[in-house]
Amino acid sequence: RERELVGDVSHQLRSRLTALHLRLEALAAVDDPEVAEEAGAALEQAERLSGVLDDLLAAATAARARDAAPLDISALLTDVAAEWRDPLKGAGRALRVRVEPELLARVTPTRLRETIGVLLDNALRHGEGTVTLAARQSGGTVVVEVSDAGPGVPDELVPYVFERGFSGHGSTGVGLALARALVEADGGRLELSQARPAMFEVFLPVARADDVLGLPWKPEPTPR
Repeated sequence: RERELVGDVSHQLRSRLTALHLRLEALAAVDDPEVAEEAGAALEQAERLSGVLDDLLAAATAARARDAAPLDISALLTDVAAEWRDPLKGAGRALRVRVEPELLARVTPTRLRETIGVLLDNALRHGEGTVTLAARQSGGTVVVEVSDAGPGVPDELVPYVFERGFSGHGSTGVGLALARALVEADGGRLELSQARPAMFEVFLPVARADDVLGLPWKPEPTPR
């Protein structure tokens, strides 16, 4: 609970600090030399605080990701897709899967399964047309995409889609906030990468070689 509190408080402070930073930058640019000097000094303090928050967030993320382990993302997404084909078919829609084989990421299976479920449910409830579930590796990151062919998210709502309690379609407003929290708990991140049509992307750390080599293998029950 302490680690989760550090992460949640740090995120809240980060948003407030960003707003403060912008105000101080504006004050530092005024013609009054005395005001500009004071604003510049305050801006330096704000930047130092920003560095402290970055350290807190990094420590909280690393601690909360301790249960994450190398996972075959390709296999998990195939299973999740099988669960969602019938609900989408019942709504007269299709699910297209484009997942690269043998994708390994460091993640908690239950968290990722719940996250992808939230995104597919969101596409079913609020999207239109074919839903696409895709995954690929990009450098040291595994990227999972969920998109549909609907009208997407209006520009004025884009900044708020991950806020707890917010909903532009009459739902509870918890789903996307929960999904982002689950991803961040494993050291990843969830973003709305495209508003119209909507595309959400999950970024997960690729499993390192020492992670894979250190996997505990179950012994054979009987000798061959």
